[in-house]
Amino acid sequence: MKKIILMIVAVLAFVTLSAQPPQGGPQGGPQGGQRGGANRQARMIEMLQTRLNMSPEQAKKFAPVYQAYQREIRNVRKDTKTYVDSFKGEEMTIKVAKKIMMAQLNGDKQIIQVKKEYIKVFVNYLTPEQLSKIFTLNQGGRRPRGGQPGQGPRPQGPQPRP
Repeated sequence: MKKIILMIVAVLAFVTLSAQPPQGGPQGGPQGGQRGGANRQARMIEMLQTRLNMSPEQAKKFAPVYQAYQREIRNVRKDTKTYVDSFKGEEMTIKVAKKIMMAQLNGDKQIIQVKKEYIKVFVNYLTPEQLSKIFTLNQGGRRPRGGQPGQGPRPQGPQPRP
């Protein structure tokens, strides 16, 4: 009986502790309610220093330029998504499917154009090694959903028995 009560108390303690907000977030801790701005800038500079092997001074100079680049890419993706989402209420026909595909391809084309424009700016701040890594900064470390790396998504439905 004591073991059962002890187990229930342990489970309740775990649930209670796991339901607490993380320390250092908006609720309290070292940042004490800071949001966005300065904290985001500091994380950006730290990320640039680490991933591109930059000096602190170089990262501070480059961070605003990189943020402007990211903002433009985000805007293109947002505009493309808004346009594609405008077809959600329509019946899916070949004509609608073609419009959606063309919108996505045009979005990709705009992103490539933004990248081409920013290469001209980035060369003023980066070494050749850093420049070769810049467009892949936010792409690494992602695994396919549904399993181990390289497995891809899990199949749906009944599986044949071997």
